[in-house]
Amino acid sequence: MIVSHFRCDWIHPPSDDPVAIFYEVDGRGGVPRLIDVFADGRRACAEAEFGGSLVEGAFRDMAANLLEGHVAEHEGERLTLTPITAAMFEDEWKAGGGI
Repeated sequence: MIVSHFRCDWIHPPSDDPVAIFYEVDGRGGVPRLIDVFADGRRACAEAEFGGSLVEGAFRDMAANLLEGHVAEHEGERLTLTPITAAMFEDEWKAGGGI
């Protein structure tokens, strides 16, 4: 099964929301693991139960415009999505305490 990895940068007014989200996307478009990174440097790793996904629907459908290189901007918020390597994802996962 082909697995892809992405970093989503989320610029927004100060809040408790993450400023970056790292996604691991499986061949079916599900997200078995993700990492939220907050402005204070904290990381939160999440892992779906066996065969599950942490997002509803297929990731590639949800992020189609971002995957094409578009930037999403709305009311002072900005989202970008960048492909990353599996090694980069694993480094972030370990930094966040993921096993």
